[in-house]
Amino acid sequence: MSEKLKDAKDVIRCCYKLSDTDIDCLFKLIELNRAVTSDELSQIMKVSKTTIENSLKRLIDVGLVVRDKSDDKKIGRPKYYYSVIKNVTNKIKEDLLNCSKKMQISL
Repeated sequence: MSEKLKDAKDVIRCCYKLSDTDIDCLFKLIELNRAVTSDELSQIMKVSKTTIENSLKRLIDVGLVVRDKSDDKKIGRPKYYYSVIKNVTNKIKEDLLNCSKKMQISL
């Protein structure tokens, strides 16, 4: 992950209205660079599954993360995998620029 992205943590939090945990989830998904389940992410980050799932939902809502259903043909609840969108850093850059422009207009 780029240092610039890490340095922009506060700006990302502000523009997307995300919590520290949401940002940590996002950065961990970027770092892992693969799809993971909420269970796996919970274990990696040592945070409860409920907390992780809430953060993942917010990240999906702002368009930074996608959820894909597993193709396993098992009985019971489906398994979902979460990953960042393609070109996530480009989307963040564009969104931050738009956020900055909106802030300038409102001043």
